[in-house]
Amino acid sequence: MLTTIAPMFLVLVVGFLAGFASRFRGFQGALNAFVFYFGLPAFVFSAVVAAPPTGRFPVGAVIIAAMVTLALSVGTYGTAHLLGSRARAGAAPTSLAATFGNVGYFGIPITLSTIGPEAALAAGIIHLVHNMIYMTGYPVVRTALGGAETTPPGPGDAGDTSSEVGFRSAWRRRLWPIVRRAVLLNPIALSMAAALLVVMTPLAPPQVFSEGVEMIGQTAVPLALFAVGLAMHPALEGIRSGGVPKRSIALGTGVKLLLLPGVTWLAVLPFLDHLGPVWAATLVLMAAMPSSTTVFIFSEEYDGDGRLAAAILVAGTVLSVVTLPMIAELLQI
Repeated sequence: MLTTIAPMFLVLVVGFLAGFASRFRGFQGALNAFVFYFGLPAFVFSAVVAAPPTGRFPVGAVIIAAMVTLALSVGTYGTAHLLGSRARAGAAPTSLAATFGNVGYFGIPITLSTIGPEAALAAGIIHLVHNMIYMTGYPVVRTALGGAETTPPGPGDAGDTSSEVGFRSAWRRRLWPIVRRAVLLNPIALSMAAALLVVMTPLAPPQVFSEGVEMIGQTAVPLALFAVGLAMHPALEGIRSGGVPKRSIALGTGVKLLLLPGVTWLAVLPFLDHLGPVWAATLVLMAAMPSSTTVFIFSEEYDGDGRLAAAILVAGTVLSVVTLPMIAELLQI
């Protein structure tokens, strides 16, 4: 398993080393945009279309992926409140980094490399569920709790109470655009819908289209891992700018790399016959991914300080070199 995963970490290290040069850091935003809007959707489309038929779509997998992640997120938030005042102040970013995994840039390519192409549909669906929860849920919750109270009234809001005005204005100006982008205009969701349309109907795209999409998709894995390496630099800069509580780092990293896949495995065991080996293994392996690089961006924007999330992100990414092969081997993939 280590020999399967190690080349991907090598690409990440190359991206990290390239990040010391300003010419590469300046293109990080454009690189992420290409991977998110073109590379990864093309990769998912091609993988799902080419995947051997699994013969099932277990709804229980979606429920497990959503419920276990949300339960541990709430549990981590509550646990952080018991670890002292500094940990309590960082409870939200700790819970975010502890459960929001890098299921796209890391999860999909690693899962397909270890389980095989038959895991494409499972990995795509779980990635979509996971991202919809966090790409929508965290901004909405943090904005509703914090920004709604201070948002000034907009036109047409006269006559409402201040709290109603604040929430309605925040929904219109900040929350609805987030939900629209994360759900209705999500590139992965659109590519999954297109792939399922091809798989489940007699429709077949022209060969020139399929080959072009496949060529774009082939760039997704190396560019995504390279982008993760580049993203380590702003995360490290955030850590170096000030102290972060070590208890929170240990809590977030432990939950992400060990507790989340462990609890997911326990949730999967009673439903093995319903899920099947591919969906069961994909659920556990995707849960074992280190924190997403988005946790640093979200924590900077919605919590006002991304240093704690960055510390958990960096620690988890480094330690996942050990934990991912171990978990994959325990699954006997």
